[in-house]
Amino acid sequence: MWEKDSKIDDILLAEASCKIPQLHQKYLSLLTEFSLLHKKKAQDLKKLQHTKYLYYSGKAPPEDYEENPFPHKVIKSDVLSWVAVDEDINKVEMKLEYYSVVLRTLEEILKQVHQMSYNIKNMIQWRCFVGGT
Repeated sequence: MWEKDSKIDDILLAEASCKIPQLHQKYLSLLTEFSLLHKKKAQDLKKLQHTKYLYYSGKAPPEDYEENPFPHKVIKSDVLSWVAVDEDINKVEMKLEYYSVVLRTLEEILKQVHQMSYNIKNMIQWRCFVGGT
């Protein structure tokens, strides 16, 4: 989206200038949405880590072991190692990292949106200079 939205039509500078608030609203909404998704996924990760800690330490409800047997005897000091390499945990961590990357990208896009008015102003000033006015 940003590849398309970042282009400034150097012929229709007034329209490009009027488009800035809409772009700001669009990317600010995306930033808010992904920020909330990131927070939700971070909470999901904490809950899942706790559930997996109980599972690997042998403290989970018996039905959890009936559905997904765990044939290893794990000492307390190794439980966190098992939790760290658990596939379900890794999937949630990757999703959390994805949201982090999207958030950083959206923050950079918003910085560029803020700079657009200065870029348009510079383009107008350059035209005036080249035109001799």
